[in-house]
Amino acid sequence: WFRAYLVRKLNNRFGMEFVHQISKSDKFSWVFPEEILQQQRDQSCQIDRFLVHGDDYRLLRDELAKAVIECKTEGVLEALHKCKCREEQKSVYFLLAVFREVTVLYGSKNTAAHPKPEQLDTVAKIMQDTKFPGSDAFKVFATGLLNNLPPELGVRPEQPSFMLIVIEMLIHTAGVLLCGTSHILTPLKNLAFSPANMENSYLPTMPEDMLAEAAKWQALGNLRWYVCPNGHPCTVGECGQPMERSRCVDCGVDIGGLNHAPVQGFTITDAAQDRTRSGHILGDARMREAAVAPDRQMSSVSFLLIRLLTHMAMMLGGLRDPQAVGNIIKPSTPNCLEFLLAHICKDIDQLTRTLGKSINETTNVVHLILRRLLQPQQPNQWLVHFDPALTTKQKRNNWEMAVVNSIITGELKDLDRNLMHVNMQITQDQRISTNPVVKIVYGDPKTFLSNLPQQSALHCNTVWSCRERISLEYLAHLVEQKEGKDTVPVLWKFLQKDSELRFVQFLPELLALQRDLVKRFQNVSDVKIGRIADFLLDIKPDSVKQTFQNRIQLFLRCWNHLRTSLATNGEIKIPQDYCAEDLGFNSDFSILLPRRHGLGLCSTALISYLISLHNDMVYAVEKYTTTFIKYSINPSDLAELHVIKYDAEQDMVPVILSNCQYSLESKGETLQDFNLEKIEQQICSRFLQGKPLITLTGIPTLVYRQDRNYENMFKDLKAKVDQESLPNSVLSLISGELHSYSDVCESLSVVEVTLGFLAMAGGDSNIPLVEYVKKDLRMEDQVTQHIEKALSRCSLKHSIALWQLLSSRKSESMLRLKRDPFDDISPNYKKELKPEQQRSLNTFLSQTGFDTFILELHEMFIMKLKNIQSIKDFNPCWSLRETLFSYIEGKGVDVLPELVDTFPEEILLSQCIPAWKVAVAFKQDRLQR
Repeated sequence: WFRAYLVRKLNNRFGMEFVHQISKSDKFSWVFPEEILQQQRDQSCQIDRFLVHGDDYRLLRDELAKAVIECKTEGVLEALHKCKCREEQKSVYFLLAVFREVTVLYGSKNTAAHPKPEQLDTVAKIMQDTKFPGSDAFKVFATGLLNNLPPELGVRPEQPSFMLIVIEMLIHTAGVLLCGTSHILTPLKNLAFSPANMENSYLPTMPEDMLAEAAKWQALGNLRWYVCPNGHPCTVGECGQPMERSRCVDCGVDIGGLNHAPVQGFTITDAAQDRTRSGHILGDARMREAAVAPDRQMSSVSFLLIRLLTHMAMMLGGLRDPQAVGNIIKPSTPNCLEFLLAHICKDIDQLTRTLGKSINETTNVVHLILRRLLQPQQPNQWLVHFDPALTTKQKRNNWEMAVVNSIITGELKDLDRNLMHVNMQITQDQRISTNPVVKIVYGDPKTFLSNLPQQSALHCNTVWSCRERISLEYLAHLVEQKEGKDTVPVLWKFLQKDSELRFVQFLPELLALQRDLVKRFQNVSDVKIGRIADFLLDIKPDSVKQTFQNRIQLFLRCWNHLRTSLATNGEIKIPQDYCAEDLGFNSDFSILLPRRHGLGLCSTALISYLISLHNDMVYAVEKYTTTFIKYSINPSDLAELHVIKYDAEQDMVPVILSNCQYSLESKGETLQDFNLEKIEQQICSRFLQGKPLITLTGIPTLVYRQDRNYENMFKDLKAKVDQESLPNSVLSLISGELHSYSDVCESLSVVEVTLGFLAMAGGDSNIPLVEYVKKDLRMEDQVTQHIEKALSRCSLKHSIALWQLLSSRKSESMLRLKRDPFDDISPNYKKELKPEQQRSLNTFLSQTGFDTFILELHEMFIMKLKNIQSIKDFNPCWSLRETLFSYIEGKGVDVLPELVDTFPEEILLSQCIPAWKVAVAFKQDRLQR
């Protein structure tokens, strides 16, 4: 019996084709009872899953088999006449029969068993004498089957058994799409036969942007959407105009305003702008987790079935036009057929786990859905608003729901009964009914194996049968079948979010990684590390290196599984390019650094998304149970006990099994039933209840010195320490002392630290700056002799003026070293000057104090144009003269009189960076004379 059970388990996991394949190998003879091997010799086993189409298909297949053997066509023509089904169904049955009785013969190692020319001519004559719907395309495809083409769908000796399962599905899909007439098939037909028309289509089951949907919710009332200076979304209620100030929950900057006047950088945004992308955007199939459909009103099984149909249609399209299908896939892939085949295999694997069925039964489910797609269309059944090309997200969603409501739901409702009927048809098929391997899987072995005990309560067919595999995906399928969204809402939501929720447990480790990185790199002028691997090479000792490596691996794992959701559903908007590819140790190190812009936004967005997943589940528990949220916690204090943490196999499966009851039917079959209410109660009490809300304030954030909010810092500093400008003579002396780029950077670093302390604590404005740095800040080791000499002429009252000078000199030095000091400023401000504009600017510079112009313009770059929202606040089409005049005047200092009188009016703000570079070149030319 244990061997019979092993055979059944192998069938359950890998399919009948695999079991039959290893039964012919001496290497695996130990798996099977000896009597089975004796009966197996010279037997053939071809499981015909196309029998889902019933007796009409069986009749046509058997007659075609006779025609191939006898080379006579009359029987097939007569069978086609006898079939009572519609013409398009006859066409599909004929294609499937050709594959089953002709194409499969090419899989034999013995070439003598391959189809003979006269046999192929017989089938070709049948096609010629019969008018099939869609005759040209039909005959091309049928002729390909006769010749085992195309190669990607061909049957070959030693072919993996699973590949044959996939090929059967693709052949069945092609037949349905070639011959089917239902309007619901048109998007799939376009993908399969006209993929060039679908290059900008919104493909089924692809992720969509939920923030845009949130902006449309009527329940939000008259809220108006804004963004903070760093681009994080928030809302203002009532009249939609700000009446009070607050802090952004994401980055802590000032938001809101007073008396309908928003603070600087707090601007209205179009939250309804949809980030949902067209095309295929799932990326590498290996990175996909268990599929869920949190943003679609459908079950996971329905979701996966539609995704599988989409991938199979794209695969067929790739055989016809690989370039067009390659254009649909984003990011692009070198081989679209291999890419899609990997996704099809992943879909089948996920569907098997979600259904909790064997691979055989899962395959039969797919064939049942394809059969349903071929059935006659009911009146008014497809009256839904979608178009053949799925040109909008809404039309795509409408098509999905049409397929779910009209095709999938009806099939899943009686799924077990339908599968039982299909299995009966397969086992009773005369072509395989005598095969001993089939009998040991589906029959009672003791009826044909003489050495098995005949009267034993333990050693019997029921005890040694494979039960359905228990998993969270299988439980999710059961909850959907029993409409658990209303009866067990917490369990339903938990199962829908499971594939992402299981990553929440890594939040404490990810936050610890961010805190360690911030400690290492906070307030540095720049991080000069290329790859993540380069960073790890420099870490000492090995214990610290191992900790970093483990946490970075967790980060990469979470990112690669959640990046698609982050691109569309995350609260923090990330550029699509950042989420396009998986990350590894060769990726840019900047991705790990938690920042509010650039690549560092990836790290911040991942933490924010995991926190929102946790909080969403905590809110659900409070809403549907008597639990009340008692407290919240800051990310800096987060520990493992605070987050939702569970292991699917070790924690969840025992809970499911402990609430499963088995009953024995009269025919010897065991049935399962689950107490869903009790499962929900135990999951809530063990893993969800008592968890706090996690606030967004306190997420570690790395701020480089050059990225500080200098405007706020200077405002605080001026309130505590009076400030004065430096005389031109002192400016020249300081510049003369600091010759090299490193000297300037070291001096600027000292000044920036000083500014930070003065802004917080204040000080006597007349104290010499060097004395304050050495005695109060205790930074003697950072003040070298030449830096001390350069800064000795300055007091604390010159701090801002000194920063203005040194920051400008640093940028000038970078220009001399052929480096771009403004790579983080928008290209909208870097349009080149025309020759006549450059001449006019040189005329202006020769008549004014060009050093002051360089310093003030450079300061405006740093204070205003480095902001993410700068383009909204400083229109590049504005006049540079008027903009700079307004900025200097707003500081409360004297404006250059020549700026108003002689600065070229035609130079725009969009040309400000080239204008500054021209001024620096003019200055250097003057100094060299």
